[in-house]
Amino acid sequence: MFAFARDGGIPHCLHIIDSRFKCPIRTIIFGATCSFLLAFPVLGSQTAFAGTTSIATIGLYISYGIPIALTLVYPRNFRRGPFALGALSKPVAVIAVLWVSFITVVFCLPTTNPVTLNTFNYTPVALGITAIFAFGSWALWARKWFT
Repeated sequence: MFAFARDGGIPHCLHIIDSRFKCPIRTIIFGATCSFLLAFPVLGSQTAFAGTTSIATIGLYISYGIPIALTLVYPRNFRRGPFALGALSKPVAVIAVLWVSFITVVFCLPTTNPVTLNTFNYTPVALGITAIFAFGSWALWARKWFT
């Protein structure tokens, strides 16, 4: 969240850099509070634990998968670093994108059978709400101030 705050990707009240510590203290406190609040239901429910870990895993994989996919779609916009796989770059990237797609589907599946309201995996619901908020905020206001 530090880089997101530094680059102005979050509301102004959160991305103020503290003059004493040279970091966005409000952003750190906000992130820690949100993490605690989102993890709190895990204490009493196996379903909540499965959903929380699924969401975290999918988010991590997608955060790596999007740049890899973009290098496949827009290869001319990609500047190679000091380490490159050469001819294996494209096949490895394709495998990585396929793996991210597969693991995203797997982590959205229910963990137990039969599926009831208590055992349903709510990961797709949470991801859908997050995606609607992210794309909606971009379309409505964020594209005007975050470049």
